[in-house]
Amino acid sequence: MNMNAPIALSRPKPDGALARTMQTAKLSSGRKLGFAQFGAKGALPVFYFHGWPGSRLEAGFFEIPGVQMIGVDRPGYGLSDPDQKRRLADWPRDIAELADHLGFDKFAIVGMSGGGPYAAACAHYLKDRVLKTAIIAGLGPPDAPGMGAARVGFLLDVGQRPMTSAVLANVMRSLIRNPAAEKHFHAIRARLPRASRDAEAMTPEFMQMLLTSFREGLRNSAKGSTSDARVYGEPWPFALADIRTPVSVWHGTHDAQVPVSIGRHYAKFIPTARGTFPNSEGHVSIVTNYIEAIIGDLRAP
Repeated sequence: MNMNAPIALSRPKPDGALARTMQTAKLSSGRKLGFAQFGAKGALPVFYFHGWPGSRLEAGFFEIPGVQMIGVDRPGYGLSDPDQKRRLADWPRDIAELADHLGFDKFAIVGMSGGGPYAAACAHYLKDRVLKTAIIAGLGPPDAPGMGAARVGFLLDVGQRPMTSAVLANVMRSLIRNPAAEKHFHAIRARLPRASRDAEAMTPEFMQMLLTSFREGLRNSAKGSTSDARVYGEPWPFALADIRTPVSVWHGTHDAQVPVSIGRHYAKFIPTARGTFPNSEGHVSIVTNYIEAIIGDLRAP
């Protein structure tokens, strides 16, 4: 045996699945945009816009054949650099650059909850590239019926007050990142309306995935959530009537987080929209019970 021979080191092999959830693209502005890819690379690309707070990891909650889901962190969330002055109309430019980076000419879009306005913006501004858009239990224009009510109204009000928004967002971040946060999620589940199917949808496994996504979104700061809160309350630079690409609206009648009146507003004023409003479905169950139908509709010719 040659004792002077160089030692052959075994290089660690990266976990391909994990690596695909930790990607970034550098934009022309110099900012980094974080994204995750799930599913077969040759399948229909579907960009997924997460809720508030949330992160790109939401796109991987379900295994859906026939599509590749690309979850994207909005600026200030997860792996994406913050952009404190961003506006709603800036997001489609980021997505267009990311699509170019990934080599996608055409693609579909899903906007969940707080991702709804961003999905609508892409449906309008990227009309030559967006095949179809699905808005699930989405927030809407600030003048939509229900946007000023209860939790949504509180979010919009706080979003227009920068100091208050920053303080509350950082308190939220501390609570979510606390190891005892799981206990609070069980308490939240216990307070869900009995008439809604959300309680059965919020299984311990789903709540853990949601908490993991929240923690990832808030990994560096709460700047993404405060920017979102501000954007949600600002007038939109386009009208729903201007959207010409196909849009499907999915909203449960018993959504206690985002009133179904917002979904009905989308369906009424987007000329190309088709609305589905299942009875008794809530903010979470509309996804867990209808995700296959939602994605199947995006895949259909």
